[in-house]
Amino acid sequence: MALASAIGVWAQSPQFIEAASIKPSHDVAADSNLDSVPGRLTATNITVRELICLGYGVRDYQLERAPKWIDSQRFDITAKSTSASTRLDELKALVRELLVERFQLATHRETKQSPVYVLVLAKGGPKLTPHDDVGPKTRGGCGRLVGRRVTADAIATILSRQLEHEVVNHTGLSGEYDFQLDFTPDTGPCRAAADSQGGSAATDPSGTPTLYTAVQQQLGLKLESSKGPVEMLIIDRVEKPSEN
Repeated sequence: MALASAIGVWAQSPQFIEAASIKPSHDVAADSNLDSVPGRLTATNITVRELICLGYGVRDYQLERAPKWIDSQRFDITAKSTSASTRLDELKALVRELLVERFQLATHRETKQSPVYVLVLAKGGPKLTPHDDVGPKTRGGCGRLVGRRVTADAIATILSRQLEHEVVNHTGLSGEYDFQLDFTPDTGPCRAAADSQGGSAATDPSGTPTLYTAVQQQLGLKLESSKGPVEMLIIDRVEKPSEN
C-alpha cells in the first residue's frame, strides 16, 4: 500500500486515544513492561521498537531504516482509551494511533528476498508425538520450548521468534503434535549466563545442545539456510515525542 493511501485509511479508522502521557524512562536496568486493562494502557521502560512490533504485528528482523534511538531510549507511557474492550486488535490499533500521533511514525511495507531458514525433515524422520491434549498451547523459558497440539507451521513460527529470522515450513507434515525442546540459547541473558559458567558454542555446561542441533536430535527436523521473500516494515519517519 502506498504511503498516501495508508495515511488515508488511518485517518478513517476509529480513534481510541482519549488522552496520553509520554515521559522518558531513566531506569535502564529495569525490564520493559506493558499492561492493558479496560480503558487504559500502561507501558513502563519500553522502547519504540517494542511498540512498533506490537502495533504492526512484526518482529525485530522485519524492521528497516530504524534510527538507533528507537532501541536505546525508553519511555513510560499511559494512555486512556475511548474503548473499554481488551481485544488484541483494538490494543494494536491504540498503539498504532499513539505511534502515529505522538511519534509521527510513517511506514510502508515491502517484500524483499532475505536470509531465511527452511524447516525440513531430518534423516530418520520426525520425532514429534501426536497430540494428547484438548487444545493448542505453547510456553517457553530459558532454553526450553514446549508445545501441545501444534502444527508444523506453528513450530516454524515458534522457531522464528528464537532465531530472529523467518522460518519456512517445508516438512510436509500435516498433523498436530506435542513436543519439548531443550537447548542452549544463542543470544540474550540466557546465553550470557551459559557463557559465564563456561559454556561452549555447541553446548552449555550440562551438555545441552544448541537450538539447531536440538531441533534435529529431539524433533527429527532440520534447519537449512536459504533465501526467500520476507515482508519488511520500512520506517519512513519517526520522531522523539515532546514531554507532557
